[in-house]
Amino acid sequence: MDDDGAAQDGTAAPQDTFTEEYELATDADVIQVEGDPDGDAADDQEGAVAGSFAPDLEVAPDTPKPENVVFVALGVCIAILALGRMFLGAEMYTPSILGGVVLTVTLGTAVLYGFFVRTSDV
Repeated sequence: MDDDGAAQDGTAAPQDTFTEEYELATDADVIQVEGDPDGDAADDQEGAVAGSFAPDLEVAPDTPKPENVVFVALGVCIAILALGRMFLGAEMYTPSILGGVVLTVTLGTAVLYGFFVRTSDV
């Protein structure tokens, strides 16, 4: 009792495209996919895209930018404070422990920043 155009003897009629319809689907639910007829990507970008593997591109180290270093250091401080709160409770926020965490992260960040600046080829 198939009404989709398939032959009744168990073989399917040849189709150029695959279309699946749902009772409650609207035009907003349909995702239009346009493919390049050549199969090539239409991107004119140079460089690798996140999540792609591009062995033809050279990866070169660069000098870390100060705003990136500060952002990472802030993230490390927040992560240490969150984990410390889980294990130490409210004691994590006493001035001595809080100051020690900030001082340690600051010193570690400064040492690593100096190391990466000295070892970069720029």
